[in-house]
Amino acid sequence: MKHALRTPWRIWVLTLVIAVSLASSGCRPEPDNNLALHVTVLHADTGNPASDIDLELERRVLENGVLNGNYQPVGSATSDADGTAHFFFNRVNALDYQLNLVSTDWFPRSDFIQPDAFVESSEVEHTTEATPRGTVHIRIVNAYPLDEDDKVQFRTLNPPSEYLTCSNAWETHMGTEVDVERTCDVEADRYLPYRFHVTRNGELTEYLDSLWVPRGELAELLIAY
Repeated sequence: MKHALRTPWRIWVLTLVIAVSLASSGCRPEPDNNLALHVTVLHADTGNPASDIDLELERRVLENGVLNGNYQPVGSATSDADGTAHFFFNRVNALDYQLNLVSTDWFPRSDFIQPDAFVESSEVEHTTEATPRGTVHIRIVNAYPLDEDDKVQFRTLNPPSEYLTCSNAWETHMGTEVDVERTCDVEADRYLPYRFHVTRNGELTEYLDSLWVPRGELAELLIAY
């Protein structure tokens, strides 16, 4: 008789424990599978918002425990008047994200974003910089030749850059038939200072000047000495 009374009580306690356990597990927040990356693009020189900047987001993914070494496209966006662009995508087992700046008139740039950024929040904010790009065509000509001792030394005075731009090393040319040219990219929307020295008939003359380089255009620099 005692055994018959104790059995329902034990069943009732076990049922209560299971119910509490299920209720507790139901309160655990599920990870949000809808992610958002909000990007702010700033002009590298002025710090102002940069509009009409084309961006692409890529990621490398672990699939079945195997790393796909190639970056897969996630989406593309263009910054608005406030310099902001938005990406919306699903959560996957990503190794990393790469945000690429791909606008023609701006130097290319890639920012890496770790997937851990999306652990605490499904929405992540990221700020990047855009550097305007221009092209310079430089031509150096001995327009008033005297003899083979004519000499010109030329260099641009652009500061060192993280991008591949015009070399600012001195170049020297001798003789009466100097006519050399080169084309290179520089950081634009600014003046490009340059210096050149001309030696003719034993006399040295030094020059210092600058050239305005607009973004997305070809600037011509002719040194006719």
